[in-house]
Amino acid sequence: MNFPAAAVSASQAAGAVPNRPLVLNEGQMVHGQIKQLYPGQMAEVQIGGQKVFAKLEIPMRAGDSYYFQVNAVKPELQLKIISGPLQATEGQARQLGGLMDAMQLPKTPEMQALLAFVMKNKIPMTRDSLLEAETLLKGVPPAARNEALASLQKMIELKLPLTENIFRSLLGVETKEGLHSVLTSLRNALALDNTVTSQVKDAILSALEKMAKPFAQVTGGALLGQSILTLLDRSAPGEDRFATLQMLKSAGVLPERTSLANLPQVLASLISGEGVARPSNALTASQSVLAGPQDVPVTTMNRQAAIQPQAPLASTPIVQQVLSMLKQIGEAPPAQQKVPLENLKTLISSDPGTNAQQKTVLTAMIDRAVNAQPIAQSPTKFVQEFSQAYTRITAENAAVTPFQTSTLAEGHKEQLLTLLGQQGTEKLAVLLQRAERSGNPAIQKTVQAAEVAVASMIDGKALKDALQTVIRSFGLNYEAGLLGKEPDFGRLAEMLKPQLLALMHDPSVSVALRDAAETVVTRMNGQLLQSGENGVQHQLIMQVPLEFFGKRIDATLQWNGQMQKDGKIDADYARILFYLELDSINKTIIDMQVQNRVVMVTIFNADETLKSIGGGSLQERLKVGLESTGYKLSGVFFKNFIEEEKNVQKQKKTMKIDGQGVDFRI
Repeated sequence: MNFPAAAVSASQAAGAVPNRPLVLNEGQMVHGQIKQLYPGQMAEVQIGGQKVFAKLEIPMRAGDSYYFQVNAVKPELQLKIISGPLQATEGQARQLGGLMDAMQLPKTPEMQALLAFVMKNKIPMTRDSLLEAETLLKGVPPAARNEALASLQKMIELKLPLTENIFRSLLGVETKEGLHSVLTSLRNALALDNTVTSQVKDAILSALEKMAKPFAQVTGGALLGQSILTLLDRSAPGEDRFATLQMLKSAGVLPERTSLANLPQVLASLISGEGVARPSNALTASQSVLAGPQDVPVTTMNRQAAIQPQAPLASTPIVQQVLSMLKQIGEAPPAQQKVPLENLKTLISSDPGTNAQQKTVLTAMIDRAVNAQPIAQSPTKFVQEFSQAYTRITAENAAVTPFQTSTLAEGHKEQLLTLLGQQGTEKLAVLLQRAERSGNPAIQKTVQAAEVAVASMIDGKALKDALQTVIRSFGLNYEAGLLGKEPDFGRLAEMLKPQLLALMHDPSVSVALRDAAETVVTRMNGQLLQSGENGVQHQLIMQVPLEFFGKRIDATLQWNGQMQKDGKIDADYARILFYLELDSINKTIIDMQVQNRVVMVTIFNADETLKSIGGGSLQERLKVGLESTGYKLSGVFFKNFIEEEKNVQKQKKTMKIDGQGVDFRI
């Protein structure tokens, strides 16, 4: 059917929705309905959710629907009828057939599905964009067609070009496809490419390693504690102690001169600071405790003042003060050794990082040294014995409590590294890597013990820190950092995303590696494209590849929230959905609804045994944890996926937020 080239001229109605103005481009196809006729051949035409006033140049009837194509937008909107009138009694197949004939579109299954979706959702598209979208749909399996159509709709709404890369980035988010597979492909392509320098390759692998093992440093700390305990245990098999010693030396934790025979002397020398660079405030701490002129004899009054309990300096870790005092004991004249010993006892007694039994052991050693006559004959022996005992206790704490449980500036693993003459925690990841690659059964057993210790101590804070580590290493917040929210630009450069962007622009790398890098970056960008804001409503979508002790978890996060007047999220009302792919129990969805800070949790999974596992103590821990943050748990329920799938389909149809809360999905 042929229609006049300029059948309708229109202007936007005053009643259009103010937040979403009607924007039409030349060549665009729109669905419109004649709502009401007016004198002078004027009519009110509804296009999508908005209305325009149009001048009719051919007779039309109120209630009829047409497909129009935008011929011009200036000086006035001109619409051309390309199909219609569409009767409500007509079947969809007939409407689609007429539209495809009018627009000279191929009658393929992909085009039919696309046009049906466009007509149903009133999506404005040109003939060229329909052809481009059909090409993209042909590369998608039928099982993922709904997600593909939703991705195309998002691209049209955001006015993005219909390219393969953008389409795949959005499709990966829609299908909740995990990121582990694309990261594995990146690793493989990087290993096979010989054009990339070792420095660039190591930096990328380091970022991937931090993502794959967010608990690497914590596990390394527990491993270090277990290893030191093995070295100090003379009842342990000699071959196990020797293998452990070699591992610590290869990781750079202990100096090369260390042997099983001279281990006590080496530990004492490390603690006393011989050949080790210590922070400058260590000596200051000891001087503040042992204040007094060097050449003035210590009178009774001076001694009493010196041994009074001193408040630990906030800027000086307690282990640094212990190290400084041990050095003073080893260097002090015979007449002045009792004072630093008493001060050391006071410091050990006030150490929040040791328990009562450990304090008793250490203070008993100090008392024996104080009562020895004369003290000057045994300072070296005391320093060696105390160093070994203090190191053993710190190693025990690092092995048993790998996560920092106090408000100290340093955790047990940091304290142990300081005792061994190390600054920073970089050696822990190296140590864990060496241990995992070792074929020695004793070392493998030690690694397993460290992992068990860490796994048994994981709590909400530990998981939050691990998630932040993965997100930071991945580079999901890279663009925000460039805007000044992340002041450390060196840290930004260590993220995976900027390194992959540089790799993509390097003409010397192989096509396979460039494609693998582009795929990962595209998947990152898909999350950003799906995120956005509309007035007070905000949406955030995030996909995070998690891996804990060899167990991979693909998590998708979608958050739709409404901001308060102060710019903060209204946390009293929320809907939180966790979409997880787990190795052991496979697909799992956790639906958490919050109404006036009352929380109801529903867990969807095909495994019926979860109901018995998830009750009792776990539910009580959840209740206590929520109450500590001001929320109240109303109940935890378990359902199968038959009910869940119905709920998800219903949610997809009603994605709008009613203003009563937050939509939050993982």
